[in-house]
Amino acid sequence: MTGREVVRGVTRPAYSLLMGKNNKARRAAKAKKKHAPGRPSGFGTTGGAGWLPPPTAEPGFAQSELARNRLVATARAQQQGVASRVAGTERLVSMPVAAVDSAAEALLLEHVDAIWAGGWQPTELARQGRIGCATAAAARLVGWAIATDHAGRRSTTLHHRWVAQIDALGLPRVTGRSGWVARWTLAEGLDRADAVALVVDVLAKVMYLPRLDPILPRPGSGGAVPPVSWYTNAGGAMGAETDPVLERIRNLLAKAESTTFEAEAMVFTAKAQELMTRHAIDAARLQGQTNGTRAQPITIRVPIDAPYCDAKSLLLQVVAGAGRCRSVFHLRLSLSTVVGFPADVAAVEVLFTSLLLQAQTAMADAAKRAPAGSRPRSQSFRSAFLTAYTRRIGDRLDEINQTVFAAAQAEHGSAFLPVLRSRADQVDEFMAERFGDLIEAPVRRGFDAAGWASGRRAADNAQLTYGEVLASSGS
Repeated sequence: MTGREVVRGVTRPAYSLLMGKNNKARRAAKAKKKHAPGRPSGFGTTGGAGWLPPPTAEPGFAQSELARNRLVATARAQQQGVASRVAGTERLVSMPVAAVDSAAEALLLEHVDAIWAGGWQPTELARQGRIGCATAAAARLVGWAIATDHAGRRSTTLHHRWVAQIDALGLPRVTGRSGWVARWTLAEGLDRADAVALVVDVLAKVMYLPRLDPILPRPGSGGAVPPVSWYTNAGGAMGAETDPVLERIRNLLAKAESTTFEAEAMVFTAKAQELMTRHAIDAARLQGQTNGTRAQPITIRVPIDAPYCDAKSLLLQVVAGAGRCRSVFHLRLSLSTVVGFPADVAAVEVLFTSLLLQAQTAMADAAKRAPAGSRPRSQSFRSAFLTAYTRRIGDRLDEINQTVFAAAQAEHGSAFLPVLRSRADQVDEFMAERFGDLIEAPVRRGFDAAGWASGRRAADNAQLTYGEVLASSGS
């Protein structure tokens, strides 16, 4: 890759991130909501934007309703970081326990339901609890809320992949829709003041989550996927989960992850990329020959965990580009959305996961061999390592793609190229429709020459040729 690259005819710096930015219509709508009295950002359950009636202290006002409004007001103060959150928490602690717990349960369940309507999935909400809440106990309260919401639903109203996510989370067992905040408090060994403070913290987080594009149908829809282009279909990425080529790619990457030799790991990784490109060409050739129904792009969301989120999301962006997909990083949520055709998206996800694991293994080995306090253990070293690794990985994936394309054209002609171009246009149109304007953000990295050189070595240890890749895989 050069220092700059072209995307949709617009030159941009090669190592910046594409990040979501709403289009004009969405920004205008947000501005209108923002200036409406008493309506903070995010989304909620009563008229949008996380808004609930302001607290009141009218004579004879029911304790449960007073508790509800005090919880909302205190959570709002917590989210905004204003001093009134302390007094609000103290007032809640002084109120009857049953009234506050009952109001907290109702609010949490209402907001969880609204979050599902806002496009979130169970694993994403549970993860947001882990990375966003003040303590592990607060994060577990999010799990209690998810479990209680799930316990109140019939399995016939749920998509099978939704149920699989719930099962994988290992949530606490609940038997009803009341009393679970008290059980959580007891299980965590919290005193009353700490319990109320954590409830407020969780409410502050769930009330202000932004909407996401739906990937699975929300609970209550019967598990049926609505006819909307951005939904993944019921079989996953249109059967990609059982695609034999994808299975071969997974096996190659598993070998890359298990070997202790960087050169051998890159051979396996290069072969995986070659298979991905060949598979896309074969699909384009088949579509061109049959004039079949035009497939549609889909989306997945990939968690990007700290540290070095920007460098890791850049790696995903580079891998997605080499795999005929596009990605957008959601900084606030530490998530990236990948858009592309089903088989490409599935392959990009497994390749990114493998490359990231290989990079982390190489960094850990460098740190293990280095004495305490030396460069390989510093943040600047690791940040520079990941950025250099990403740059060289991008170069290598592009080289592999060019070689495979040349071989395919020599063997089959160039009839598949218009189909691939059409697919690229569809992905771009999808991105424009769903994300509107995108902004670029430079990747923060340490200016560490040793880290940069080490990152390039990790990605470029073996100087591979097309013949070497084929020979290594037995093709």
